[in-house]
Amino acid sequence: MRIAPAVAAALLVTGMATGTAQAATAFQSGPVGYTCPFPDGSTQTATLVAGFTGPDTVAPGAGFGLSNVSGSVTMSPATSAWLTSRGTDGFNGGKVAVFIDAANGPRANNNPPAATITPATWGPGPVVLEFTGGRSFHTAGASGPITFTAGQLILLMSLHRPDGQSSLITAICHPQDGQDTAFTPSLPIS
Repeated sequence: MRIAPAVAAALLVTGMATGTAQAATAFQSGPVGYTCPFPDGSTQTATLVAGFTGPDTVAPGAGFGLSNVSGSVTMSPATSAWLTSRGTDGFNGGKVAVFIDAANGPRANNNPPAATITPATWGPGPVVLEFTGGRSFHTAGASGPITFTAGQLILLMSLHRPDGQSSLITAICHPQDGQDTAFTPSLPIS
């Protein structure tokens, strides 16, 4: 049958025309505890676990992007109680900005494009906020590895109420002292 060779040839030509995909590495954090002042002045806590995709290596002084900054924020039992005591039972959506700091690879933009909160209703147990699609842009240093760490965390939460109304809450969170905020692995400059 002559169709199979024609399809193979078309795929080969398409692959050559679009170029090969750039190699990519998955970077991952462990659990990072955060302190979050909430709008009523109370201090709440949460735990971030996040990851992103970045290049395998980067040239000295080159700009590069990190894509699909995604993960979850698990609210402490006290924070979960705070949210449910206000008549909310889920997320309609919202945004999460994870400020990814980088030793030897500073951010090129102080306002990273935010990830999107996945709509969900809460069941029993802790409130978990899942997010996907954030980005971060950096510039490589002269040499050595780039070590990424989780910095400030901004939560712009659209909360769901059983009556259909939305409630908006913004919290600017900071890593708690003594946390291991590193993403692994490091990114080599070469």
